[in-house]
Amino acid sequence: MPSRAATTSLPRRAFVACLYAGCATGSFYGFGIYGGAIQSSLGLSDASLANINTVPYALGFVSAPLAGRVTKAFGPAAGLLLGGAIQAALQVAMYAIATGAAPTGAIDPGTALVLCACVVYVGGQLISSAAFSTPVLHFRRKRGRVVSLVKAFVGLSGAVVSQTYVVAFGVPSREPGALRCLLIWAAISAGTCFFGAACIPRSPSQQSREPAALLRLCFWLLLLLCGASMAASLVPQTGSPLHTGLVGLLGLLALSPLPLALGPLLPLLAPARSRASPGGRAFPSPRRAPLLAGPE
Repeated sequence: MPSRAATTSLPRRAFVACLYAGCATGSFYGFGIYGGAIQSSLGLSDASLANINTVPYALGFVSAPLAGRVTKAFGPAAGLLLGGAIQAALQVAMYAIATGAAPTGAIDPGTALVLCACVVYVGGQLISSAAFSTPVLHFRRKRGRVVSLVKAFVGLSGAVVSQTYVVAFGVPSREPGALRCLLIWAAISAGTCFFGAACIPRSPSQQSREPAALLRLCFWLLLLLCGASMAASLVPQTGSPLHTGLVGLLGLLALSPLPLALGPLLPLLAPARSRASPGGRAFPSPRRAPLLAGPE
């Protein structure tokens, strides 16, 4: 019979790849950091500024089905690579337009930024089509739990990026320096999607076993991450040792699923030694109760 590490390899890779690739879809959450700097640099009205972060959502009914077709035809890795490349490239373009490094000619800079944001959104749809659908194929019995974990990590990773920015560069202002957040998100988009594309399996295997211990542990990790992010945001003095320590904890918690995905620690966290039925399915021994019991 295959070992436990072997039979859970593909689901583990799929879950962790999608967990981190999905972070790129949270780039619109960073608009609050650099939006004021865009308005100040280009002299945009409030309505023009709002269009940059709202008009792209109107493309969802068209871009989402197309992104799904691309992922289905070429595989999830292709969807992540293409989506990450598009999103990162256009975020760099938005930075260049906002800083004046890339003249827009006859096109109004505000309009050019809206067009760029629309293409960024299309890239995000390509990422979403792979990151939020692939885990379901590998966790058919726990598809609700695995998708909720991936989706929850999108928002929590955005909080980690924002708090890390505050520690590194201070509280965001309307000064042009805040535009560097666009470059940070471009690096995150490219890095997480390329990592996900390198790890994600093209298709599930019938021989795979769902690593329930990984999902239980990640549930508690994300719960801790949520609590730590709330605590960091409530610290009255940003940049203080307490705030810096909490943000460091955020980073550690956000990266902690990486070593867990390698597998050696999972048998230690499993609810019990399993025994196989004649059909090959594993059942937990009734002698021990689960050590970590997250909600279904």
